[in-house]
Formats: sequence, C-alpha cells, structure tokens
Amino acid sequence: MDLKASVVIPVRNKLEFTRQCLESIAEAPPKLSYEIIVVDNASDDGTYEFLKEKQDRGELRLIHNDPPNPFAISCNQGAMAAKGEYIVFLNNDTKAYPDWLDEMVAAAEKYQNVGAVGAKLLYPDETIQHAGVAFHYFTSLKRYKPYHIFRDFPRGAPAVNKELEFQVVTGACLLTPKSIFHEMGGFDERFINEFEDVDYCLRLRDKGYKVIYTPKAELIHYEGQTPGRHDHLDKNGLLLQEKWGSRFRSDDLQYLEPEGFAIMEEGNGALSIYPGAELQQWWDEIQKFVKASLFREVIAEIEELAQIIPFDYEILELKGNCHLNLGEIKEARSAFANAQSMEPHSPGPKWGLAQVAAADGKMREAGMRVQRLIREFPQDERRDDWLSLVKAVDDSTVGRKGVDYSFKPNSLTPPGNEFPG
Repeated sequence: MDLKASVVIPVRNKLEFTRQCLESIAEAPPKLSYEIIVVDNASDDGTYEFLKEKQDRGELRLIHNDPPNPFAISCNQGAMAAKGEYIVFLNNDTKAYPDWLDEMVAAAEKYQNVGAVGAKLLYPDETIQHAGVAFHYFTSLKRYKPYHIFRDFPRGAPAVNKELEFQVVTGACLLTPKSIFHEMGGFDERFINEFEDVDYCLRLRDKGYKVIYTPKAELIHYEGQTPGRHDHLDKNGLLLQEKWGSRFRSDDLQYLEPEGFAIMEEGNGALSIYPGAELQQWWDEIQKFVKASLFREVIAEIEELAQIIPFDYEILELKGNCHLNLGEIKEARSAFANAQSMEPHSPGPKWGLAQVAAADGKMREAGMRVQRLIREFPQDERRDDWLSLVKAVDDSTVGRKGVDYSFKPNSLTPPGNEFPG
C-alpha cells in the first residue's frame, strides 16, 4: 500500500517526551496512511529498549545510531528510509493535537509548488511558540537574524490563524514532499542541531518552491529538550551568514503592519512588538474607563485584548487592581501572581499581592510582603502607602480597639498614554 506520509522523529534520550509524542499521535491517529520512523541516537535511558518493543509490535520502524548523529544527519537517515509521499520531520518534545498531520498534507496540496509546510506550535500554556519565522535587520548587530515573529501571542489571535507564506518555518514540525527533499539533497549536514531548517527553507525558495505556515495543524512544543542543542551556535550562525548573508531580506513588517503592530529594536539585539495606531486607540479607551472607575468595563476590555496580543505584566497588574477595587479577591490574587511571574523584579505585582492579603484579612501575610517590599525598594514612591499598611498590620496584631481593619483599596492610577510593552 502506498503511504501518504512518513513521520521522522530523531531522538536522543528524553524517554518521557518520546513516549508522550508517540501516544499523542496514536490517541487521535491521522486519517491518511502514514508510518513512523524513529532515529535513535545512542540513547541510554531506556529509550532504545522502549522503541525496540514498539518496532517488534509493528508500531514504528527504528534506526539506531551509536555513536549519536546530529539532527540533520538523523533526519536525512530517516528520509532515506521513508516510504511516504511526504516526509514530516517532528521533534520528540512535541504533543500532537488531532488532525495535525491531515491538515499539514491538506495545506501542501492546496497550493502549487509547495516545498515545505510548518505547523502552529504552542507552549504548554497554549501561547504561540511558532507561527512562522521572519527576518529582521538588526542595526545594533549590523546583520539579519531570523526569529519566531509571533512568539508568545495568544493561540486564538487573528494574526496567527491565517495560512501565510514565509521565507522559513521551523524544523520542529516540518512537512516536505519526499521527492523535493531528495532533489534538494536533504538537510545540509554541516549544520549541527541548528539552522538546518532555515537553510533548507531558503534553498527551497531559491528554487521557486513555496514555504507555507498553516494554523490548522497544532502541536504543543516543549522546546529545547535536545542535549547540546546550542553547543554549536556560533559555528552554525557563521555558516548561515556565509551561505545566505548577502541575500537575506527583512520581511517582518509585511506580517506585522496588516495586523496593527509595529516593531522596535532594543539595544541587546532583541525586538519588541507593540500595538500600532489602531490598538493604541483601544488602549486610550481603556484609560478612559480607568479614569471613570469603570472597573468591570476595564476587565472586559483587557480580556478581549488578551485574545489578540501577548500581555505585558503591567496589563495584568492593571487587571488585578480592577478586581481588587471590585472586592474580587481570588481573581485579583491570580492576576497579580501572573504579573509577578512575568516580571519578578517589579514592585507593582508584589504590592498588589500584599493588598490582596490585607483585603482577605490575612494581615500577617500582608505585613511580611510589605516588609520585603520596603527592604527591596526603599526609594519607591509608594513607600508611604506601604508604611500605612504596616501600621494597620501592627494595630491588628496588638488588637487596638477602635481601629478599622477593613481594607479600602486606593483609587486606581490611570495607566500611561503609551501601550505597555
């Protein structure tokens, strides 16, 4: 029987991820005909024995390397053994959602001259890890760099739910027609565990093939679980620049501007994606609600905004303050805790959690939190507010009569004119 797809999974140890990956495929098997080829690279944690048993039961085909081979060589080995019309290279630190493989093949057959298809990859919290790779010219570095353009966006954001053509998609889950892969000579084996996917996609486009991102194929990607993943970063980067540096082109704005976003380069070679004019107007409306103490309306607007863009911690802090003013202790605590996890060195979320504790009648906890704040941020402009809460805690401890221990949140300070980010 002719097979439609061969799923090639290179592995080295990390048995728990390999087991989860294979189980996720088996639990909701693709409708089309497929095979699984696992290329094991000298695993010594029980992975090889686990895979050998599966091969003996006819669940997959196993290739064993000892000593281990890098990603590109392992993928090329799997491709040589593949019987399917399409090859899908898949990291073992992934967890497939139903229909992922069917949707990737459907995208490949929807357009002419497709050389590669990439999937929507999600972090475990279901924010975006990959929805296409774009290029930007970094003036501080004086060179181009590829990056995951919509990283950390919400899963349901409109920007990540359109089929688009990119220069590059990630090799963590990449479909390519087998005939084209062999025509191109496979992955360049000079790359060691990095940039072989970037190079392959650029070679495809150089030959006139399309590289497509489809949001309909979804997988969780735990990212970076391969041992030695970045050990050869400098060498790989130099090779990529040597092969393609003179032909790179920036393309990130063509994806960002239609969605209402702009971009700013930071001094350390990082990028900030922030709302353009249309989303700035939305932020202006939120400010009006804050100034009018319409806290329920602010929360509703923030929750709608969360479906479109990734959150800065200051937006979560604002949401926490709104819940606090509404007396919604559980919701306020959750918002401030999330804000603190995003920005652990800011006093704002910590102050929010102290106020939550006081509002919940947990005065000892509130006092401990405020004391830490005073030690960490002795010059903060909110110091007087912190000291007032410390006094309330002290009064409650000695049981002074006539003291009102009920928490009264301060009026909410309107956010700045510019969208946080």
